[in-house]
Parts: sequence; structure tokens; C-alpha cells
Amino acid sequence: MSGEFGTWHHGLIARWWSEFNVATPEELSYFGAAIRKFGEPVLDLGCGTGRIMFPLIGEGFDVDGADISADMIALAGAEAKKRGVSPRLTVQPMHELNLGRKYRTIYICGSFGLGGRRDYDREALIRAYEHLEPGGALLITHQNLPYDDDGKDWAQWLPSHRADLPGDWPAEGDRRTASDGDEIETLFRVAELDPLAQRTTYQMRVRLFHDGQVVKEEDYDLRINIYLVQEVLLMLRHAGFRDMAVEAGYTGRPATRDDGMVSFVAIK
Repeated sequence: MSGEFGTWHHGLIARWWSEFNVATPEELSYFGAAIRKFGEPVLDLGCGTGRIMFPLIGEGFDVDGADISADMIALAGAEAKKRGVSPRLTVQPMHELNLGRKYRTIYICGSFGLGGRRDYDREALIRAYEHLEPGGALLITHQNLPYDDDGKDWAQWLPSHRADLPGDWPAEGDRRTASDGDEIETLFRVAELDPLAQRTTYQMRVRLFHDGQVVKEEDYDLRINIYLVQEVLLMLRHAGFRDMAVEAGYTGRPATRDDGMVSFVAIK
């Protein structure tokens, strides 16, 4: 099956995300510093199951969460109940954001461009701008693809390399034991590279094992728009932002041409 809007963050993959994906110290330090600088309340846009949101709430910050995936938000809600906290959790795609609340800080961590429609991405930035208070900031962490590796990704885009896509599924994937003792395995492959659309399509196959036997299997597609830095800056300007900076990953220092991971900081 394919997730709505070309994302795979549903079903067993949402459970995988909830079980195994946690925020890094660098992420938490970076966003915590931004919140202390720009203020609260905060919106985690594309919050998923809350891997960043809940640690920040634990630090005492007022953080809401919104995500396109009802499965992700349901798991976040269960986690909130377990932790005894009550963030506002909303199922909405970014380009339809309408929360009735203004924020001092909004962050999008690694999820800008998912879904593969540039008109949606442009609208998402406009919606984020509209949800900010004057002086508030939007932060977007973003892989500067395909610059963020040793050049292997560049070669994949050549016509001769694209001809064999998608390749075979790997024989084995990443298999881990969940909290209830079942096992979940994810397998990954590149399905399509479209240089004209500047879009990559990945495929994920996820399997649930019980007592060593596969009891459920799901297939998803994920379309990702490829954005380089200058295009994102133009989109932010189109959305209304005028004060913008590009930082190197989670360091807070200005980005250089050698940085594969960047963070955009745009102030309303």
C-alpha cells in the first residue's frame, strides 16, 4: 500500500518509529536553545510520534505537535498519556495547517519536502509563517541532498544508473525486537530518481514477526522533493520571511559549502 500524500509514516512504520527512533542530544540541545532564544509556545511540525517533542516538554517547554499521519499522532497520544502530559496533538498535513494558535517557535526536523509536491511545500511555509507571532522563528533542518555523502548519490542520478531502478529488495533488512517481544524488520530500496522533477521515490517494506513467523507485511512509497539551499531561501522569501540564516546542522554556526546537513532559521 502507499501512504497518503506519498509518505510511508503509517501502520507498522509508525510503530517502528515509536519503538526505535529517539532524539539525539544534538537535536535536543539545538531546538532547546532556539526555544530559549525565540520563545514559547512551540510547534513541532511533522512531530511524528514525538521523539523530539516529549523530551522538550520534559524540560518544561510548551510544545504542540502536528503530523500528517493519524497513526503517528495516535502513538504520540498514548505516549503523552503514559508520561502524564497533555500537548495539543493534531492530524494535519503541513500545507493545510490551521491550528487557531500562534507560536513563537516552529520547527520542522527532517520532514520538509516529504510527499513530493512542490506546491504543497510552498504552501506549508506560508502556513507556518501565518502561525508565527511577529518576531517568531521557523527552523527547518534539512539534508542538502545529494551533497551530504561522498559522491555516491550523484552517480545514481546518471541515466545509465537510473535504468536499473528499482533494484531487487535486499534479502535481509534491519530487524529489531519491539517492546512486546515481537520483531519488526524494515527493508529499503530506491524506486525512482527524477532529475526533471528533482524528486526521489523510496520504497519501504516492513514485516512483523511473531514467534519467528511473518504475520504481517506492508509496502509503502515515499516521495521526497530534492531542494538545494538557494531554492529553500527563495521559498521562504515567497512565504513572507525576510530575516533568514543558514546554519551548519545543529551547531548554530554559519553553514559552509562543505556542510551536508543545514538548518534554516527564518524570522517573521
